[in-house]
Amino acid sequence: MELSLKITLPGGRVERIKADFPYEGSPIGFRVLVDGKTGLVVDLSDGGQVKEVVFPDKVPLTSEKNLSALKDTAMLYGLIPWLLLWELLPAEWNWKKERFLKVSLSSFVGLDQRTGQFLDWVAKNKRVREETAKKRFGWQFVRLLLEKGFLEVVEDWSAVNVEVELFSLNLPFDVALSKLRKTKSYAERVRLLSYLRERLYATREELKEEGFSSKDLQFLVSKGIVKVEKELMQNFAFNPKSQLRQSSISLIKSVQKPVLVVGSLSRLLEHLVLLVESALSENKSLPIFCFQNSTLLYLMRELKPLFGDRVVSLSSFDSPRQFVKNWFLAQEEGRVILSSRLGLLVPFKEPFAFVLFEDQNTKLYNGIDLRNYLFHLYRYYGSQFFYYTTSLGVDTYQKVKIGAWQLEKLGYSASVKILKRKPEEVFSQELLSKLEDNSLLLIRKTGYSYAYCPRCQFLTECPQCGTFLTLSKSQNSLFCTRCKWSGPPTCPHCEGPVVPQGFGVERAVEELEKYGLVKESLHFDTKPSLSGTYKKVFLVHGDNLLSLPNFNAEEEFYKYVHRAWAMAEQGFYLQTFLEEELVERYIRDDFLEEELERRKEENLPPFTKLILAVFPKGREKVLRELPFAKTRTYGNLLEVFLKVEPKGLREFLPKLLSLNPLKLELW
Repeated sequence: MELSLKITLPGGRVERIKADFPYEGSPIGFRVLVDGKTGLVVDLSDGGQVKEVVFPDKVPLTSEKNLSALKDTAMLYGLIPWLLLWELLPAEWNWKKERFLKVSLSSFVGLDQRTGQFLDWVAKNKRVREETAKKRFGWQFVRLLLEKGFLEVVEDWSAVNVEVELFSLNLPFDVALSKLRKTKSYAERVRLLSYLRERLYATREELKEEGFSSKDLQFLVSKGIVKVEKELMQNFAFNPKSQLRQSSISLIKSVQKPVLVVGSLSRLLEHLVLLVESALSENKSLPIFCFQNSTLLYLMRELKPLFGDRVVSLSSFDSPRQFVKNWFLAQEEGRVILSSRLGLLVPFKEPFAFVLFEDQNTKLYNGIDLRNYLFHLYRYYGSQFFYYTTSLGVDTYQKVKIGAWQLEKLGYSASVKILKRKPEEVFSQELLSKLEDNSLLLIRKTGYSYAYCPRCQFLTECPQCGTFLTLSKSQNSLFCTRCKWSGPPTCPHCEGPVVPQGFGVERAVEELEKYGLVKESLHFDTKPSLSGTYKKVFLVHGDNLLSLPNFNAEEEFYKYVHRAWAMAEQGFYLQTFLEEELVERYIRDDFLEEELERRKEENLPPFTKLILAVFPKGREKVLRELPFAKTRTYGNLLEVFLKVEPKGLREFLPKLLSLNPLKLELW
């Protein structure tokens, strides 16, 4: 049936075409291959140019609900929605036509060594990209082999190789049994047939994982009892046998407001397990989004043993082949989907709820907060929304205060103790006495220390961006944690020798080695990565967060402290050289209330919007047309601060993006 389609192409460009749509139902959400590129159907159109296109999938890649949430999110920032779409669409789906090389010879006898090695490499890979071959062996060499006819060029789609063999019953089950009687391995072959009857079909890899013999499989195929077909992975549905941890009752009550769940990591996990059981007891799916890779792996380790192959992942840890498979598994009922941002466009089927687990790394480089997308998405699906976090922020607390969200406090598992550190110390004696196996030590500074120049009498700064440089004793160098500049351990200003100031992870390890306390059971990190829990957690040094010249420095310190606290099972120790009364403020429940009042008085986020844009130095003239609140220069970089009312965000953000900032942050 010929339809007029509105499609979006990489880069956000939109085309209107007329094409034959080969399937029933709506074409919206389907991929389309046109003019050597991949497009996505986002709407129907009134007209368009007639073009030959290919629909490579038998099911839509995303849904109207996902597209609607995406458009609403883009509208918040005044952006073109299709730019955001291609930002979120995984690379596995963005096919394009490319030039590939294939070997034209059947034998490499008589060729020189280099030519033989090259042709053997191409033959083993069946085909290689022309550009890849030229980069590896040189364009003149590749051109020579093409001229001699040793190679040929073919154009094809740069698609992930997802062709699989599918095994299924070729005969009714009772007929198949009659043909198997009195054969060898009868019991194992009957088990294999029963497995295929239940699953309808399975791949060779799945059958191997279940322990079935390849000889038995080949025998059944040769006798015509089992048939084998090759199919693209995205063109068939999955019906796997799943191990389900059953729950007798639904333990999570149905609510309309988003639920904000706050507590220690172990207690959040316990609550999440109950939510999963409730979803699976109704045979509904549960998408769980987590944008911190270490936390995503932690959830996979904890949930997979409990719920078996009901749990699927969508992340960069999956191979392209597995990722494509899991994309379609995630669309089934009764699935627990652990996803990074790569799974945001999956068209879920009647999800029980949407879950956001922790709020780290939710922002894209252009300032778009993906939490806004999820907030829109759960409403379009008409499901519930659960927001799990180890530490409340000011923006989330405000939602609770005005009654828009429901708060559920689980509390923290560990007790808290503040330890006093002398300015010249790295570890207090009290802290050293508390160290045990399975402890985490957090030092919010990489390298050995800051670098102080006695001749200039100030901390050395990065010559490119102006950030305080870090001294690495192990690498005998200075480096910038912001722009990645590196150089010798001398002052960039006067080239004189530098001395350590303060301490980082390297210095902390060095100090512990003096006491013979460095061992495998002690763990070090610069921030709470929420990758697991520890018996004790020691915040060795985090006071430097409070010295940052940011409006939200105190909030960031509060969240850092609570995330660290959330990882401890028995004891959390906060070491500081500040007064104990000052530090206690960041543990108390009323901190957020006080901070919110201060923000309101000073008209700061969340009561207004603050934009930080970073440009190369020398762009001041271009920026004069915008009413910036403040600008400052760091080395070769220009930072621009803009405070706008929420309604004015749509006007100013597109203007800023059109000026191609190196970085953009939005509060």
